[in-house]
Amino acid sequence: MAVGETPLPELAERSLSLAGSTIKARYRLKAVAAVHRDVVLYAAEELRYGRPVTLEVLRDEVAGHPEFVAAVRAQATTLAMSPHAYRGLPRVYECDVTESGALFIALEPVTGITLRELIDTRGPLDLHMALRIASQVGEALETLHHNRLVHGELGPDSVLVTTGSERVTLVGVELTAAYRTPIGCGRREESPLRYLAPEQIEHGTATAASDQYAFGRLLEELLAVSTASGTAGVEIPPAALPPAIERIMATALAARPEQRYPSISVMMNDLWGAQAALLPDEGRPRAGKLAAAAGRTPRGRTRLTAGLAAGIVAAAIILVVSVALVDRLIVRPRVRADAPAVSPVTLDQRATPPDDRRPSVEVPGAPSAMPAVRAAPMRITEPLTVKDTAAGAVRPVESAAPAARRAPAPTPKADQGDGSAIIDWLLQNER
Repeated sequence: MAVGETPLPELAERSLSLAGSTIKARYRLKAVAAVHRDVVLYAAEELRYGRPVTLEVLRDEVAGHPEFVAAVRAQATTLAMSPHAYRGLPRVYECDVTESGALFIALEPVTGITLRELIDTRGPLDLHMALRIASQVGEALETLHHNRLVHGELGPDSVLVTTGSERVTLVGVELTAAYRTPIGCGRREESPLRYLAPEQIEHGTATAASDQYAFGRLLEELLAVSTASGTAGVEIPPAALPPAIERIMATALAARPEQRYPSISVMMNDLWGAQAALLPDEGRPRAGKLAAAAGRTPRGRTRLTAGLAAGIVAAAIILVVSVALVDRLIVRPRVRADAPAVSPVTLDQRATPPDDRRPSVEVPGAPSAMPAVRAAPMRITEPLTVKDTAAGAVRPVESAAPAARRAPAPTPKADQGDGSAIIDWLLQNER
């Protein structure tokens, strides 16, 4: 090297020198937000929508391992395909590579401190606060499992807590699949090792059951911190936990996967039930205790009795009105005032038709064969006979009928048996 020549600076890591640049004409990187062992986080802006994003870039040390890069890309792409934001997980907008070939992931920005930092700085947590944090972690795991994703690297450093609101977010989920690759197994941090299930340590595989084991370890640590008390130098045994909580932890921390819960949802149901059982006695102040502390007589029972009586009266009124309306709505047949009265008709009266014929005119001098009363209708009781007449025609002759017939007209002579009277009458006319 010549005199006066300054040595060239060593080539800086490529993933750490992207501040101020624009990637893919979509993201403007402002500054480095955080540097982790495997990734660098940048505070960036998405130019198309003008919204802030967090850009996560793989560091050069792992960017040269195709298997590690492929696992990260597959996990991030699966998270980005969801049309909605996951509960307890930052939203993944995009996964792509820079112009120089470095893999990056555009994420929803989140702020807060890790659960490890919260425990170290704040000290013992309240029991209900510890259960609230644990419930949010379990809900985030349940969301992952419903989308067929496994975390596999759960620990206090992967849980971010937003101060003030106590909102919990799981970070680094897009990288967890890469830590199950051969190069990734050796890059695990020491803190998550005690959260690995026995089957993960033995076989290197992560399942939904192994997430239950890690969640049980996290719950155990949170509750152990929440029950710690006493001053410095004085050791006081931790308070006993509710039996329901102890059963949940014992089931989740079973050595064999088949001895744990069937799913994270079943475990969360037990945890919510145990948490709700603690609220009436410890989580909520009762009205009677507050009233007694203020020197007043609790009136909750009186208000309840008055409200119950009012409800009974209202129900009775509704019942009476309903019965009245139903009675009015029933359709009953109405009888017209001008309708003729219907008298009962016997069988004999229906069988005898009325006689509407005009009365016959009586011939003077002829005996009246029709009685004064109405004649009954003729009824044939005997078969008809045939009788010859003088003209040779055949006519039916009725048998004796019960009704009287009209008397025949008088003939010129009474003797008509041989027809001689008719012959004499014809001879007289010819003359």
